[in-house]
Amino acid sequence: MTLTDYLCICGLGQEIIRVEGLDAVLSELKAQGRNLNQLTTLANMGRLTILRSDELIDKYADLCAAIRRLTKEVS
Repeated sequence: MTLTDYLCICGLGQEIIRVEGLDAVLSELKAQGRNLNQLTTLANMGRLTILRSDELIDKYADLCAAIRRLTKEVS
């Protein structure tokens, strides 16, 4: 079964909900993932010794809160 066939079968008879604002959240999530990968690479190379992780944690918490809000709107 192809992915397209599977998605069609799963969607038959189901309500399909389009979530507005998800594109911006996913874009931010991808950007933070790239930044985290870059920081990890630099740390593993020994080129990064000091990390202001409080800002990273705060931004990630904001992103998680946005995802929770979107999830509650869909539920």
